[in-house]
Amino acid sequence: MTKRPKIAIAMFGLPRGSELTLPTIERHFAEPARALGEVRLFHHLYLQDRVTNARSGENSEMPRAAYAPFEAFDGELEAPEHCLSLYPLEAIKARGDHYQDGFRSIRNLVHQLHSLKRVTQRIARWQPDLVLFLRPDLHYEAGFGADELAAALARPRRCVIPEWHWWGGYNDRFALCGAGIYRAYGERIDQALDFCKTSGRPLHAERLVRHALRSGGASLRTTPARASRVRTDSQIKQEPFDVVATCGSRQRRLELAWLGVMQRITP
Repeated sequence: MTKRPKIAIAMFGLPRGSELTLPTIERHFAEPARALGEVRLFHHLYLQDRVTNARSGENSEMPRAAYAPFEAFDGELEAPEHCLSLYPLEAIKARGDHYQDGFRSIRNLVHQLHSLKRVTQRIARWQPDLVLFLRPDLHYEAGFGADELAAALARPRRCVIPEWHWWGGYNDRFALCGAGIYRAYGERIDQALDFCKTSGRPLHAERLVRHALRSGGASLRTTPARASRVRTDSQIKQEPFDVVATCGSRQRRLELAWLGVMQRITP
């Protein structure tokens, strides 16, 4: 009897609007994955009472009910702030502040990347054949097709990311990763300072994804599947999804065009 592949769904960060987002994760990701293999859901979430974020305009309570659905999954809750001491934050800050907001966005990025690393370490103990990294505060309009899942199972270094919101690097919202590349994607916070040193740039979310995947030897593909951010009040944010307008540079436009050709040649 052929052994069914192990497919992990990894969720991380803050569970804003989980009553809206989790049904889309189930419909677009978990259900198709179950047709191919054994599926387990994992999480690492920050447990906090309030969300205050100048960039998103949020300043509201974080409903405790948003965490309740995750009790059925394998995961952990962590208080914010403590993780900052685990990483060379001062050395990263010395490289500059790309977001020009007194390093608030850099601190939030470190939180997000730490959460991503923690859930990656958790799923690694299960030794999955395929990993879907999904933010739990996104409302997903579509997911990965059976052909995309099967291709990533057959090609361990395959990584599929959205074709929009590259901003000069690679989209960091969600990803499908084969067994040979998921740790490079999920533990990329460990390359944050190296990215700053080798690129000569301040830490930047999307450019760090590109740095980590290239360093890991990823075979990159893209998906047009869209997902919009959900705020703490369960409002869905209107996103710009234009591929050219959100690629961030001429070099990324050329790379997207090349990937489009490659996807027509190979599955």
